[in-house]
Amino acid sequence: MRTGRRFSLPIDPWPQASLAERTAVGMVLTFLLLPPACVAGAALVVGTALAAHIHWSYDLGASLRAFVGRHTGAVLGRHGRKT
Repeated sequence: MRTGRRFSLPIDPWPQASLAERTAVGMVLTFLLLPPACVAGAALVVGTALAAHIHWSYDLGASLRAFVGRHTGAVLGRHGRKT
């Protein structure tokens, strides 16, 4: 006679399935969900890198534009007109 309680989930989709069968189904479902999660993570990394590159490029372009503006303004200010 068994003395332990039988373990069962509140809603048991496979009442006759063994632990190995349940584990196999769980692994298959996990591995089916793993590639889309990796793709989503890679897309976030690429998007973040692209946004950082655009931000860095804009900052670099703005600083170069300001430098050229200061330089040409100094040239124009000394001579009155650019020659």
